[in-house]
Amino acid sequence: MAELPDRAAVKAYVGPPAEPIFDGDRLRMHDGNTPGGIGLARCGRKAIANANYAAVPSDAYVGVTQLTAARTISPPAAASFEPGQALYIADESGSCSESLPIIVLASGSDAIAGQPSVLLVAPYQKLTFHSNGANLWTYA
Repeated sequence: MAELPDRAAVKAYVGPPAEPIFDGDRLRMHDGNTPGGIGLARCGRKAIANANYAAVPSDAYVGVTQLTAARTISPPAAASFEPGQALYIADESGSCSESLPIIVLASGSDAIAGQPSVLLVAPYQKLTFHSNGANLWTYA
């Protein structure tokens, strides 16, 4: 592997197929064509107790463990999130409801399925979000 002086160089580097590389946040694998390589699956759980939270690109799963008021969880900017990777947002408290929702609010000018936000309104509900790598999140 070539010596890469900074993250910009790592993101621009095209390595030979199957060459692993770490970009400072996550492990990636080169395919011989994709600058920066392809991000490998992330894992890990971020527990949020009764607070609003702005997710970061390294988050894979955000679980709301306590909920006594409506709370807002914002995914990172869609452009900063690896296309094809999942971001899960879930109610782990069992308290989520129409009167006590978890609001997933898009960052900046991003949209979630064409809207600025989507609500979790059922106990233990979980949604899976995917970024288009530019300005849109889809969910199921």
